[in-house]
Amino acid sequence: MNHIEKSNACHKHLKSLGFIVFCLCASPVIATPYPVPAPPNLLTQKVKLVEPQGLLSLSEALSLALLHNPALQSHALDIRINDVKTMRAGLLANPELSIEGENFLGTGSHHDFNEVETTIAISQLFELGGKRAKRESLAMTERDLAIWDYESQRMDIIYQVATRYIHVVANQARLKLADESTAIAKEIHSKVTAKVKAGMVSPLEQGKSRVELAKARLHKAQVASQLTNNKQNLASVWGSVTPQFKRVSGDLLTIPAIPTLPELLSHLSNNPELARWSAEIERYRRAITLAKSEKIPDITFTTGARHFAGENNFAMVAGISVPLFIFDDKQTGVNEAEIILIQAIQNQREVNIRIRSALIESYQQLKMSQTSIHVIQEEVLPSSSEVLRAAQIAYKLGDIGALDLLDAQRTSFQSNRQHLEALMNFQLNIAKIERLIGGTLHIETKEALSK
Repeated sequence: MNHIEKSNACHKHLKSLGFIVFCLCASPVIATPYPVPAPPNLLTQKVKLVEPQGLLSLSEALSLALLHNPALQSHALDIRINDVKTMRAGLLANPELSIEGENFLGTGSHHDFNEVETTIAISQLFELGGKRAKRESLAMTERDLAIWDYESQRMDIIYQVATRYIHVVANQARLKLADESTAIAKEIHSKVTAKVKAGMVSPLEQGKSRVELAKARLHKAQVASQLTNNKQNLASVWGSVTPQFKRVSGDLLTIPAIPTLPELLSHLSNNPELARWSAEIERYRRAITLAKSEKIPDITFTTGARHFAGENNFAMVAGISVPLFIFDDKQTGVNEAEIILIQAIQNQREVNIRIRSALIESYQQLKMSQTSIHVIQEEVLPSSSEVLRAAQIAYKLGDIGALDLLDAQRTSFQSNRQHLEALMNFQLNIAKIERLIGGTLHIETKEALSK
């Protein structure tokens, strides 16, 4: 056989070997037996941040946060990283090229390179038992879990925006109330001062009214400082260091009907932390399948050509190698994977109980907030307003002093502050329940906050 025939035979042999490699190692299309949200489009994450000016609505705040939150962008990149890992898991093992020389630099006729035997060979690993397909399948579940992690982080961002937005709305209302309280305290102090100069009342009342005015101004300054911090906390969700918006729109007065607890519990499956467990359990099952396939020894084929320098001839070489599972039969890997699956099932139950308990607790807090709002609106506010009106009339008639009027005014403002606190807690509990059920509880509530 001449050199050309030998070369053709070698090429044909290698082509056949490549076909065998493809047949044994090609990955099948893997179906996903569990729901997975649509992955985010990272192109939208590159939108330039434009700071909102003037009035900010809740929908604008949510859009800014979902587009520019650094943590959310990081979770989106985790999905891309897992895309690359899945691609790498499905790749064939690289062949190995080896060059070996024998029978040279010895003694006698082998003292130089005249009798050297040179072997050039290619080795290819054949993974048996479908290892590559199972490894790719496992990587796909990890990619799906990264999508669920993104979804969970997205819900966290929405919850952060909602709660921080509510705090800004509440503090805007507190600041307005503090302005009114300070203005009235200033007016009363002016009237008391005038009466003191006229000798109608004791200077002691002037000192006490001055203290009440100072307290009102201090409370106003504290509320203004809290409002500044609240704005900063809200803006930080979309990565802003100095918020440019002046106010947020909306109020806290919309009190929608509350669904029943069984209705809320029926929506718990929408919570990403619970929904992801179908993919989590499937991942560990696929890990068991991969561990079992590792018990099947892989085969390495080697083929090449050998040159005999002394005779100037060529010959084909071929070989096969198989690992011997004498000391480690890979069963420990299967056992570990099975124990991890059992642990994952227990963790799933624990998460389910924890989230269900959190929903029940939040529901009770929501009902309590609703009761507080009802009592304050129906009893406390009307009574305090009536007392204030009576005190204002009595003060004009001279039946009571300025301190009694200030006390009635303070009681009225405290009642209004309690009302604001109850309204804020109600809206915060709604936001928390929406985070737990993974969806919107009341569309009209969000519309009210955005107006």
